[in-house]
Amino acid sequence: MSSPKSIKENIARAKSYGQRKDYMRCLHALSLSLDELASSQVFGREKFEIGILIDEVFRQLLAMEELKRVLPRGLKYVKGQEKKLAAMLMKIHNTIKNALEKAAVEKVRKQKNQIDKFVLAGQKFLMEKNVKEAKKYFRKITDAFPEERGLLQDVGSRLVKSGFAADGVEYLERAIEKTPSDSRPYISLLLAYEMMTEQDKALEVIKDIVRRFGANESIFIRQAKLFLGKRMYTEAYDAAAAALKVNPLNREAKKISDKLGPKIFGRGYTPGATVSDMKAKSSGGGAKSNKESVSFNLDGSSSAGKKEKAAKKKAPAKKPAASKAIKLDF
Repeated sequence: MSSPKSIKENIARAKSYGQRKDYMRCLHALSLSLDELASSQVFGREKFEIGILIDEVFRQLLAMEELKRVLPRGLKYVKGQEKKLAAMLMKIHNTIKNALEKAAVEKVRKQKNQIDKFVLAGQKFLMEKNVKEAKKYFRKITDAFPEERGLLQDVGSRLVKSGFAADGVEYLERAIEKTPSDSRPYISLLLAYEMMTEQDKALEVIKDIVRRFGANESIFIRQAKLFLGKRMYTEAYDAAAAALKVNPLNREAKKISDKLGPKIFGRGYTPGATVSDMKAKSSGGGAKSNKESVSFNLDGSSSAGKKEKAAKKKAPAKKPAASKAIKLDF
């Protein structure tokens, strides 16, 4: 059983929605309040006060232009007809809702068709290597629908893959700014800078990728190649070693590692070890060698040599026991 408090709360919501010109929610809340009132046992002064509140919301609702088009003759609140009126308002609400949803779907469909049309036209010019005409179509569609998810990334990657990396950078940077949680524009932007031999910018993109999405085998390999291009051999080796830790069978990583490892570490090179691993190994070996180090004297001899010779000297002969001693008299 609905209470006067619950009915008044729904009326208050309807009035609030009406003040904000939100006619759909106003219709829904007002319908609920009328339905509650019809099934309640509210009498006397409280029912009279609720009737005044409902009538006020009705006038507010019917003053909206959207409802004037739906109800050109208007609608009046008649006491005792709450149940019938509630059903009528809910029917109006559902009819408008379905019409709006259908219109929204149709709008999206038309928008998608237009986007596809312009993107395909631009792609056709890209295949003909006419980037100037292609960019005209791409510019029109991205300016017309800047909020379309994935559109900037799609256009940018098409330009990069067609060989126009510098032209694709603008779209990919805008895509990253708009949706930084999408990894696709980062990968396309990295490819663009690689094609443009912009190693520093490419390495900065890799930093962003690793920070946001984590590293993987492919990223390590690309990083190693970029460092090689900058003649940063230790960093290139470390990136290749990191790729080998992820996948020991990676041929590209092994090739880079085997090429640079012996040159950086010499005979102490351990395939697959990182620079930090090799440093730790050398520092551990150094501590051991210090303990076993040999000190050389000015004469060219070593203390180790003397110890060795001293060890080889015969031990002094033991004195015979008194019982076994032989006395000789002359």
